[in-house]
Amino acid sequence: MELGDKIHKAVDLLRKRSINDFEVFGSATDTIRAESKDCTVGSLNRANESGISIRILAHGAMGFAYGSEATDDLIDSAMNSARYQFKDEHHHLPSCPDGYREMDVFDPAVSALSADECISLAIDLEKSAREADKRIQQVRKASFSRTVATSHIVNSHGVDISSTASFVSASVMVMAKDQDESQSGYEFDLSHRKRDINVAKVGADAAKMATDMLFARKIKTTKIPVVFDNTTTAQLLEFISDAFIGENVIKGKSYLKDKCGKKCFSSMITLTDNPLDSRAVDGCPYDGEGLPSQETILVDNGSVLAFIYDSFWGKVAGKPSTGNSLRGGYRSVPTLGVRHICMKPGTGDMSLELKGLKLVLKVTDIMGMHTANPISGEFSVGVNGLLLEGNNALYPVREAALSGNMYELFSRVGAVGSDVREFGHVLCPSVLFEEMDISSQ
Repeated sequence: MELGDKIHKAVDLLRKRSINDFEVFGSATDTIRAESKDCTVGSLNRANESGISIRILAHGAMGFAYGSEATDDLIDSAMNSARYQFKDEHHHLPSCPDGYREMDVFDPAVSALSADECISLAIDLEKSAREADKRIQQVRKASFSRTVATSHIVNSHGVDISSTASFVSASVMVMAKDQDESQSGYEFDLSHRKRDINVAKVGADAAKMATDMLFARKIKTTKIPVVFDNTTTAQLLEFISDAFIGENVIKGKSYLKDKCGKKCFSSMITLTDNPLDSRAVDGCPYDGEGLPSQETILVDNGSVLAFIYDSFWGKVAGKPSTGNSLRGGYRSVPTLGVRHICMKPGTGDMSLELKGLKLVLKVTDIMGMHTANPISGEFSVGVNGLLLEGNNALYPVREAALSGNMYELFSRVGAVGSDVREFGHVLCPSVLFEEMDISSQ
């Protein structure tokens, strides 16, 4: 049975039961993933899956159940679930909005990719990494995948919306060896469109990352400016994004809980949550509850302007939803979260900003970010990277240590680059921070 038919059958069954407060969510995915090993087929996986979930609001409690087909048993499970869930006056299902923005996140060329083509691209990816530098001794996990995903939401308050998106990605890990020294490198790329993925570049970039770190050494304790490349800046932004989640603000678990309207960041920092950007993995005209997606300005020139909400936490806060309900698939209940955090790029080339500096540590890898305190912002992490003199690399650095407060760090920005890169849920450039204490681990 097609996904739309499953949805409509579930709606019919619910209405026959005179259930008047419900939501039916459905998703279907078709994925091909190929991996190359020794420039031949390492593995090939093809997966097709579809299913639906039902939420029923009964006496202030929200019941939930999921399955592969619409059946009376599935509805019974959702009703039984509601009997054992907590009751809350803020539980509700949203009403039909006025309209949605159109988005182009489906590429027929991705859908048309065959298993043989995915295998060929995975092999090309591995070859490009091996051919980039003779010091590349091993290539692991050279994979290429394509997915077509459809979602559809219908509720009893007039919401009825569906969308189809395509996804294509390439990733590879390599090992470089020179004498007795070895270093690894990892690179990836992803997009909704086939033409955006260049497997030769992904492989070559992974090789360069590995060879650039050969013969890395520890740095002496010092205090110098630090530039995070766009990859590591994305990790910093993922960390601070939790502070903008309305649930955390309401519960007092956000560093920014009492700082709306205040300047907490450098004037160079402007952040938005924008799932309407077609580059985002979660780029979609609607959120996990079927409400319209929107761009929300979180920080404008350093000042905190807004937090994000789904319909439940928005009702708790007395604010409208910002379209930030997330859905991991038909097996998951909707949850509140950041969908696509974006940092406004600078207007100049970061290399020009670095040119006049005597010594700069360029961070290309962060270790231990999960140990940072998301409420206070305190962190102590290990980093790898390159010690630069202006734009020239002096030597690669391993196992350096950085510590401080993440929010205070973002108040001391020296420059924001123009080298924007998409990471699926984060879009950002590189960022230069003023002097930081750097020590050897």
